[in-house]
Amino acid sequence: MKKYFLKGKELSKEMISETEKILLQNDIQPNIPTGGTTTNSSVAPFSDKLMMYCAYLLSNFSIGGEGFGTGFSMRRDLNLKFGIFGKDTYEYMREGVSIMISNGWLEEPPKMDI
Repeated sequence: MKKYFLKGKELSKEMISETEKILLQNDIQPNIPTGGTTTNSSVAPFSDKLMMYCAYLLSNFSIGGEGFGTGFSMRRDLNLKFGIFGKDTYEYMREGVSIMISNGWLEEPPKMDI
């Protein structure tokens, strides 16, 4: 679980960095994210099941937002980046879904033989 969440953290950093780079090249100041606080606790505040489900939902929201942004952007460079981000987010989400299915936290969707 920890490796999965650290992978998501790195993916997020990469997406933010790439987006900020494009904005700064076009003299657009990126938003400064609000700060959060962390604790020194080594015990997870929520269950693995809940955190995985939240990561699943947020990944889906991210993919939807990237699609929405692509639909309203007239810039080809941003549309390309959003497409790449969507692919990376989808791969990350699918890995999480596999973890949830293997732990019995999510049902495997029905399959059809062709």
